Formats: sequence, C-alpha cells, structure tokens
Amino acid sequence: MEGRNLKKYIKLLLIIQIYMIMLFSAGFLRIPPAHAFFEEQVKYGFEHRWLPMLVDTAPEKRFQAMQAFLTYPEWGLPVLRNSIKTPESDNHSWQIAMLIGMLGDASDIPLLLTRWRQLDKHERSEVWLGAMQRLYWKNYEPSKIIPKLKSLSVKYSKNVAEGDKDSNKSDLLYEIVNPAPVSRLIRVSLQFWQTRIQEKLPAKYFLIPAGGLLKTTMPVRILPVAHAKSVRLDFRIWEVGVSEPLLHRTVSIPSTGF
Repeated sequence: MEGRNLKKYIKLLLIIQIYMIMLFSAGFLRIPPAHAFFEEQVKYGFEHRWLPMLVDTAPEKRFQAMQAFLTYPEWGLPVLRNSIKTPESDNHSWQIAMLIGMLGDASDIPLLLTRWRQLDKHERSEVWLGAMQRLYWKNYEPSKIIPKLKSLSVKYSKNVAEGDKDSNKSDLLYEIVNPAPVSRLIRVSLQFWQTRIQEKLPAKYFLIPAGGLLKTTMPVRILPVAHAKSVRLDFRIWEVGVSEPLLHRTVSIPSTGF
C-alpha cells in the first residue's frame, strides 16, 4: 500500500513540475520556476527515506525502497552514486551495488571496483563483482586485440633471520598493457607449482583503459620444494565473465634466488 502511495506522490510532483514549466515557458509566470523546489523535495526523499530503507530489517520496506529507485532512476541513480563516492563513506550495502549495476553504465565500474576492493570479503561482496560484470557486458565494445603481458619479474628479499627459509618474502612485479581501443575488465590469476606454501594466489581484478598500462607489485612467499631447481608460475589473464583465458604464460623462476 505504501508503495502505491509513493508512486502517486511522485507522479503528482511530476505533473505539477510539467505544469509549472509550461506556464513559465508560455510567459504566464514571471517568478523562478517552482519545479526546482519539487526536485529538491524528491531528492531529499531518496537520500533520507529510501536510501536508508534499502538496509531496513523489514523485507517489505527494502522492497519498497528498491522499487522507488527502479521506478525513478533519473533521481535515484545520482543518490546511489553519491552514497559510495566519498572515500570516508562506510556504506557497503550490497543493495546499492545491485541497483547501480541495473541502472548505471560503464562509467560506474571504477567506483564499484574501488569500493569492492575495500570490502575484504565483506558479506555479499560477490554482488558488487556481479554488478561490475553486468555493467561491463551491457556496454561491451568488442575488439580482437587482447591485453599483453609486458613484463614479469621477481624481486627477492633477504630472510628475516639467517637460515630461516620460512620467513622468506619476495615481490612479484608485472606489467600488462591494453593495446585495444576499448577498456577491458580483467581478472589476473597466478598459480605456483613445486612450492611448499601459497601455491594459488587470490585473483586480482583490474579495469585497464584503452591503450593503458597496468603496473602491479604483489607480495609473495615462494618456498621451493627440496632439490627443486626452479618454480613454475602459470600466469593467466581472463576477461571478466569469459570462461577461457585471454592469455596464458608459463614462467620458470630459478629457486636459487630464494
């Protein structure tokens, strides 16, 4: 019932807004257009009523709030974007990510990606990733030019204690270039073989702009098995949402450096 009242209320505001604009355009009004007042009222409603209701404990209220944003995206979407735009914001509502994924465009991916990285496996963080994937493919621009691995190296670090191999830490450095004329949302996976720990590293996600270069440093602990002369690294680049990798490179890393 409350959802119906919301629709009637906003429709009434729209009718009044259009009427006031017509009167102003026709020259019957010589005062500032009143529709700005109603826009401010609607914006206030989305910011202070419907946005907080997205995380309400009552399912029916959450549904009403989502219905409001889906019905009037021209007002609701800017509110959703602003709610997670500031770095100090602690708003990790997966409902916000889901709605942006449904209503937004590719320009929202960098912001969602930044906030998703801050979640640290927060509850329903997969919804944020799904929203980015949805936006990416909704605005997808095909290109046969794939990303390229420009460089890959290991920067060895000394052991914290002499002879303490288990404390060995190193840095993996790699550069990926995107020569395509379009942006690419990619997932990078790395898997080591012939090591005693940390064989498969967590996947990393990046949005590389057209013609862009990505430089990344990852801390790793590579401990070769006994008598192994090298460690094998499988480096893969996936386009998010595609089952086959865009690039697969196998690298042999000498174990003498560890």
